[in-house]
Amino acid sequence: MKNDLRGFVDQLKAVSHPLRLRVLALLGAGEFCVCQVAETLRVPQSSVSEALRELRRAGFLAERKEGRWVFVSVVAEAQAPAILPVLLAEALRLPEAQQDRAEAARVKGLPLPIPCPAAREAAHA
Repeated sequence: MKNDLRGFVDQLKAVSHPLRLRVLALLGAGEFCVCQVAETLRVPQSSVSEALRELRRAGFLAERKEGRWVFVSVVAEAQAPAILPVLLAEALRLPEAQQDRAEAARVKGLPLPIPCPAAREAAHA
């Protein structure tokens, strides 16, 4: 993302929605599969995917694929926009973010196919 006024406005817009801010705060704890994010936040995977798309566009997230799973994380510190550490610190102070992190501990303890609807459907087919 460009380091100019437009880029800065896009970064602020990316975190101006409650779900996107919750996703960013959650990913501040480390890497998650997209389906783990959806399960943790108890929202449809399509909503999570849209939130991730906006956060990635703003330069906050990185992703990698492993088989059929897509893993997302906050970009490396050297590549992060200057505002990212401040956003993460403030977001983590929110009660919702603390509740999400507690739920994430439970979800991360599950074998990966369990929180992933596509994997569950394939196993039952």
